[in-house]
Formats: sequence, C-alpha cells, structure tokens
Amino acid sequence: MNETSVSLKSVFDGWDGYQASILHAVEPLTPAQLAWRPAPDLRSLGETAGHIALGRVEWFARMDAPGSRALLERAAPLLTPGGNLDPRLAANPAVIVEWLHLSWAVIADTLQQWTVSDLFRVYHHTYYGKVYAVSYQWTIWRILTHDIQHGGQLAQMLGEQGLPAVELGDLGGHLTMPPVVEP
Repeated sequence: MNETSVSLKSVFDGWDGYQASILHAVEPLTPAQLAWRPAPDLRSLGETAGHIALGRVEWFARMDAPGSRALLERAAPLLTPGGNLDPRLAANPAVIVEWLHLSWAVIADTLQQWTVSDLFRVYHHTYYGKVYAVSYQWTIWRILTHDIQHGGQLAQMLGEQGLPAVELGDLGGHLTMPPVVEP
C-alpha cells in the first residue's frame, strides 16, 4: 500500500479519545460552572470550550474541509463582534456540548476522507498584511495542539472550582487505550 493513500484517521488515531475527554468534562456542568472565569478579563470555562469548538470550525473551513463552510455560516450569529462565543450561550451546557459534537464531526469526516497526500496541499492565508502558504498538515497540527492547550485550561478551571477533571487531568486526556499484548 502506498503510504500517501492512508486515511488521516489512522495517522491521528487517539484524537477522538481527547474529544471524548473534553465532552466528559463539560457535559455535567451547570450554567454557573460554565460561566465561572478565573479572572474578570479571562474567558469563562464555557467560553473556553466554545473557543475549542469554533476554532476547529474556523480553521477547517480555511481548508474547505467536509461540512466546515456550512457550519461556519451556522456559527456566525452566535459570535460577539470580537469573534468569541456569546457569553450567554457559553453558559448553556446544551449549546457547548452541541458545538463540540458538531465541530468534531467536521474533524472526524475530514480524517476519514482525506489521506496523507492531502497533508501536502496548501492554501493562502492573510495574517497581519502578509500572505502565507499554509499546508493542511500545519493547520491540522495547529488545531490538534489548540485542543490540547485549551483542554488543559479546562482541567485547570475545573480544578480551581473544586470539580473533578479525571480524564483531562489525572488520566492525561487520552481515553483511547493501546492494544493489550497477550503473553
């Protein structure tokens, strides 16, 4: 088999486990727990979870990933003028969980449909007046690390509220177990 024809799902195996860890941390939270923020000028826990979801959608839309453009359009009315999730929506557990699921569906579909050869594709992105040639590989890596960074923030914010963050904290945020070796 040509390795460039391998599905990205096998390359990024385990990311789905981290998605499950984020969901398990956020699903049981109350509106007050989601609205909690470590300082007045920092994102709330719910805004951070929403930022994970909406960051996924925005960056995957830049690559025209399956389903991303329609989801980006659907997200537009939920955002503040600064591009963040409206704080009232960020305190709604159903909204946060829905957008984590929706944004993950874009990632899962992309990883299933694209192959290693797609990692070498490039799109142009303008940032602070400069035009960059951005590879799909760079973008996927960026979002994977974005999930990890902000998942760590979720674990920290849960801990600061005295709430458990077993999967994101104690278990390292990874539910997908490797195969057991039989003796």
